[in-house]
Amino acid sequence: MSEDERLEFIRTATEAHARLSEIAFKLRRELPAKAPSLKEAVKAEARSFRLKRELQKLDLTDPNPAERRGQLGEVRRGDKVIDVERLRR
Repeated sequence: MSEDERLEFIRTATEAHARLSEIAFKLRRELPAKAPSLKEAVKAEARSFRLKRELQKLDLTDPNPAERRGQLGEVRRGDKVIDVERLRR
């Protein structure tokens, strides 16, 4: 994912959060606090807010693939050693 794509996702998530926030606000004024639709609207608003925050915190820097390969080492399964390079192909 590129930085431009991430920013586009953030804009979309921000718009969605704003709309869900508006819906939840209107439902709060019209429905009792225990109404199932109000509870779901509040949950949806909270989820969209968390999505927006996670997208803002998303780190797009990718470590060097050669360094990543060296970190894995050998994978053992039972008594057998599995060649990690073969699994990547």
